[in-house]
Amino acid sequence: MTKKLTALTKDPKKRDDADIFALPEGAHGFGGPVLDVRCGGNDRRWSCKVVLNGNRITVQLGTVKELSTVSAAKTAMAKARGSAKQGIDPRESLRLERDVVPTFGQHAEMFMDDYVPTLKNEKHQEKYRSSVRNHCKAIWNIKVDHLQTSNILAVLKPIWKKIPVMASEVRARMEVIIDDAAFRNYRTGDNPAKWSLAMQRSLGGKPPKSGQTRGAHKSVHPDDMPALMARLREKNTQSARALYAIALSCLRSQEFVQMHTRELALDADQPTWTVPKERFKVDPHNNDFKVPLAPQLARALREQLEYLETIYGAPYAGYLWPAQQDDAGNAWISDGTMLRYLQRTMGVDATVHGFRASYKTWARGQFLEGTGATPKYHHYAIEYCQAHTTPDNRGSAEDPYSRDQMMYPARIVIMRDWANYCDPLPANDVRVAA
Repeated sequence: MTKKLTALTKDPKKRDDADIFALPEGAHGFGGPVLDVRCGGNDRRWSCKVVLNGNRITVQLGTVKELSTVSAAKTAMAKARGSAKQGIDPRESLRLERDVVPTFGQHAEMFMDDYVPTLKNEKHQEKYRSSVRNHCKAIWNIKVDHLQTSNILAVLKPIWKKIPVMASEVRARMEVIIDDAAFRNYRTGDNPAKWSLAMQRSLGGKPPKSGQTRGAHKSVHPDDMPALMARLREKNTQSARALYAIALSCLRSQEFVQMHTRELALDADQPTWTVPKERFKVDPHNNDFKVPLAPQLARALREQLEYLETIYGAPYAGYLWPAQQDDAGNAWISDGTMLRYLQRTMGVDATVHGFRASYKTWARGQFLEGTGATPKYHHYAIEYCQAHTTPDNRGSAEDPYSRDQMMYPARIVIMRDWANYCDPLPANDVRVAA
């Protein structure tokens, strides 16, 4: 029986045009030219090795859009090697053949148009674009072949100590964009944004650790949660219901605000909310995440639906927390709206994200009846209620996702207990039955 050859197992010299888009991420030879596949297969480019003045260098020949066949790539390679034999740097020749060298801003926009759509969700895509546009203004109009380390430092120094996490992300993104410019033969030489010990020293040392500059999100102490939830229940407004609901959901606002009616199963024996995996900051288990709804939370969502049906008519289908569309095209309640309502209307010195800390402080302080040392809830289940990938975001030797959708039965108990603590239902209410 003969083994069927795939694009990956073929002799590089025998690969053909059909293999160009069949090969996975990595570098793959074609009997001379090399196909570099990046970004999960969305970015495919040709390169080759040439000898220039006794030195072996890499020349970027072009993308598969520019050189769509193996023959075209080999022709470009032959031309580059011919130039090198004459002592001419083929990288400079290719650059001169192209349009005028772009500025950093022009190339950044072109790169992001190709790369950003491959990111996981819309929020990450927008964050990538905005971080580059907002923080790289000092180099935006400089030609990419003129960029030096001093230009990179001009971008990083104002934010290195102030917003260190963002500064690190911006540096990495500048490095990738400039590397892409070199790949397209717009510049030669070292990448000025590449991380080095010398750069660290020029920036005044390592950036502060996460949390040292901004600090933790202010939270409501668990002792004060019942009173706050009672006050929110008295308010017949969307913002109040949203704050009440997000506090009981234990999830982040980016996962909560886009809640849609199609994600809810409020009439099931155990009401649930299924959050699409694309909305998570960190994908909890590479699947949609099912949230068991406590009776109080299900009641609040039904009340919100009734409110929307009085405005839009029944049955209502759409975002559960709608808002007027903003400049970014979002049509749901914003973090800022909820934060202002919490701080200004309710007079609470805390953040919406801080509700997650309120929950965790409460959960970790629960012990089995009659003991003062045995935790009431499994520490994994406490974390999974917040859709953390592993306890405290640390690695685990065991696969937590084999635990029945992140310990779903245990989460039902915790979510109900948390809701009963925050907003107790009458003892004879059947909805609190386990």
